[in-house]
Amino acid sequence: MLHKEDALQDIVSLARNNNISLEEIIQALSQPQAQVERQSTSILSKLLGYIGGIFVFAGIGIFISMYWHDFGSAARVIVTLGTGFVLFVMALACLSDKKYERAATPFFLMAAFLQPSGILVMLQEYSTGGDARYGILLMTLYMLIQQGAVFYAKRQTVLAFFAIFFSSVFLVTLFDLWDMNEKLIGTVIGASLMCIAYALNQSRHLAIASFWYVAGSVVLLSAVFAAVRGTLFELSYLGLSALMIFLSTTVRSRALLTVGTLSMLCYVGYYTAEHFANVLGWPVALVMIGVALIAFSAFAVRLNKKYIQVAG
Repeated sequence: MLHKEDALQDIVSLARNNNISLEEIIQALSQPQAQVERQSTSILSKLLGYIGGIFVFAGIGIFISMYWHDFGSAARVIVTLGTGFVLFVMALACLSDKKYERAATPFFLMAAFLQPSGILVMLQEYSTGGDARYGILLMTLYMLIQQGAVFYAKRQTVLAFFAIFFSSVFLVTLFDLWDMNEKLIGTVIGASLMCIAYALNQSRHLAIASFWYVAGSVVLLSAVFAAVRGTLFELSYLGLSALMIFLSTTVRSRALLTVGTLSMLCYVGYYTAEHFANVLGWPVALVMIGVALIAFSAFAVRLNKKYIQVAG
């Protein structure tokens, strides 16, 4: 029953985020066979597109690696940055025609790898030295402006992904130049990515929300653990893991639930190894606590059904 309710909520969320009307849903349900065939064709088209993109990227990479030492500085920049920019323009051209719209994503992916590499190659070939972090700032700022501007115009999910990625790298590098504490940087970036993931989960770009939930929660948990490890506040990490699990049920994210569960299990293992390595009663106590929590959860569900839902 719970799975059915979750599925219905997913359907409602998808319909609202993609402006799908009730009539369109009814029409799709009334033609199940056509819908299945259309979905199969769509999957095959995506699969062939991604495989084709992989082969193109592999061919370009092998060609560059084979003749890299024979290239001059200008040629190295052209085969990396130039090729990446051409692929980006080709992706934009594909978006202008619905027949080739699915081919845009592989081109955007390849461009997002080649263009940053080309910028770094250009800086290495023509710069006169200095702090390499300024070069990373320049590269990420350029990519952020490019990806963000085109995303604003085209609303492509792949562009949203790379805009978030390059903005994160830009901020981390900038904070590092400002000599901010690494743990504070991790906490700020991790929490920010989780907020972004929540916003993505409420939009048409929910396909990338799980990735950023994982990335944000892992960064946040790692930073907090490094900050509280060996201090009086170490147990607060366990509370943060529990908060992650609670948030996963609220935002209905299996990715966040997985991270929260693994972080709690890892911390319990770490705490056991540090303080109760040879104490037989500790694992017994953990089992008893776990059984009590499971029993309490069942009691809470009964209270919710008997009083809260009825009152609502």
